[in-house]
Amino acid sequence: MERHRELQLGDEIAALIADGPAPATGPATEVDTTAYTDPERHAREVDAIRAHPVAAVASSELAEPGDFVTMELIGTPVIITRDTDGSIRAMHNACAHRGMTVEERSSGSARLFSCPFHGWSYRLDGSLRAVADRDLFSTEPCERGLTQLPAEERHGVVWVTPAPAAQSPTDVAAWLGESMDQLLADLGMGGMVNHVVEEHELACNWKLLTDGFMELYHLKYLHRETIAPHFPANLIATHLHGPHVMTWIPKNRLLAQMQDAERDDWEILSRMTATAVLVPGTVVEWQAGHIELFSLRPHPTEPNRTVTRMTMLVPADRADDTDLWDRNWERVIETVPGEDFAAAVSVQANIDAGVTPTILLGANEHSLLHHLEAVQQLAGSLGSDELG
Repeated sequence: MERHRELQLGDEIAALIADGPAPATGPATEVDTTAYTDPERHAREVDAIRAHPVAAVASSELAEPGDFVTMELIGTPVIITRDTDGSIRAMHNACAHRGMTVEERSSGSARLFSCPFHGWSYRLDGSLRAVADRDLFSTEPCERGLTQLPAEERHGVVWVTPAPAAQSPTDVAAWLGESMDQLLADLGMGGMVNHVVEEHELACNWKLLTDGFMELYHLKYLHRETIAPHFPANLIATHLHGPHVMTWIPKNRLLAQMQDAERDDWEILSRMTATAVLVPGTVVEWQAGHIELFSLRPHPTEPNRTVTRMTMLVPADRADDTDLWDRNWERVIETVPGEDFAAAVSVQANIDAGVTPTILLGANEHSLLHHLEAVQQLAGSLGSDELG
């Protein structure tokens, strides 16, 4: 981030410190919890996520030509490969002949893919290499390869658009918007590599998993014994970038420095946590010199089931400092799945039990309302008056 923009952010934080959190100027908003249970609404949201770039894997997980990763991406079986020319390819993991899964391994390196059913083989780009016993199969040449999916590398991540109808090239920058795209570049994502990847299957709606990233009302209660001692309560700067939400949370040591040092000496980014909630389905959190990437993958048909793929990205030139990153990852697991995601699962359980027909969002939780409305608009559902 350019120094003058970093100092502008510092000025905003300094003003928040001086003025304190803004008091509410109106009543809380009541939200019908069918937003987290309605199957038709969920189906529209799934369609919207599948039609937009999904953070599939870190680029560094496909470091060399021939490297591949397979996964189910919101109901779609996918192979992602690094082709011989270094480009990224994504395709359905289903044979063009009879539809069997071509590659059973979760990751590895290959020169080609061969279907175990009848031996049809495919190149790394998904094109058909050979039909077994071709003369016995057909009098016409067969050229059908694996179905291609739009994929693009940007900010150290491979983004895949899994919707079968989405055959146009993925344009991640256009989806992010100019300002958000620049912010992710400023955070140094493009120069980071993966340190660890974990998947968590969670019994809750995917939207509930974004909530903890957009408000600090819960900080001193839910995170009392973990991260709360390192942050001031309710002190958060929120910026909207189209549908996306960016939050900036200062650490106590930034507040201390602002008291003791001249403005030109403030070390702002290194003493903050920055979180981008990207609509739909991706969260990027920057802190302590690394990135935590959360790819939220709702179940195709069940609103209260989500798979979250969590990736820790670290600077490539410091990737060998494994003890440091392992300690940071332990804190991530303790606070995010252990506390934030556990809270989301608890909320969903009470919604499903029928005892929570509505929830309340206060003025200090306005980002959650913005996110719900942005998702709703993207999914082409009912107007914003459905929210309350």
